[in-house]
Amino acid sequence: MKKIEPKMVEFLDGKLAGNGLAQLAIANKDARTLFRLAAQACVGIREEGGNNEGPLVELIQETIGGHSKEAWCMAFVQTCLAYAELKTGITSPVYVSEGCAQVWSGTDKKQRVKLIPAAGAIVIWGKYDKKGKYLGGHTGIVDHVDGQYFYPFEGNTTSGITGKEEVVRDGGGVYYTKRRFAGQGNMKVRGFIKPF
Repeated sequence: MKKIEPKMVEFLDGKLAGNGLAQLAIANKDARTLFRLAAQACVGIREEGGNNEGPLVELIQETIGGHSKEAWCMAFVQTCLAYAELKTGITSPVYVSEGCAQVWSGTDKKQRVKLIPAAGAIVIWGKYDKKGKYLGGHTGIVDHVDGQYFYPFEGNTTSGITGKEEVVRDGGGVYYTKRRFAGQGNMKVRGFIKPF
């Protein structure tokens, strides 16, 4: 079960109050657009006081059941979904979990993007060792697509592509990034999910 904390709603309301597109999305019950704009509003959130810690990070973690210094990339996605649900009254069919692999396998396959992801799609990565063993996942929310790249908002990452072109799944904040469809380093794109 996911439940967005009132202080997180207040934070997002404040960030989106002057955003005409967000206000139009609320009025028109356009949950997908509002979901993406909520993610954009979170860019700049940073961990404070230690790994996977900080007031806003902990509010994000609370959306799906408490905080205990765990990875929070999927909690970020679930928080943005919960905000869009609250403001539009539309429930997302995305499986509720803080695990990327669980969300991928638990969400109905009809929600998977078949071709090119549109704005607001949820990307799911899988990290694998050289023998193909799954080591963990990562996620983000697509803003737009440009050729072989897509540009997502991600929680618990670092800014953009590192020198080794790796997707960092345990970084220090919410960033707007540039990613390859083919994946980067040992992190491969599993696919994309339609959020609503």
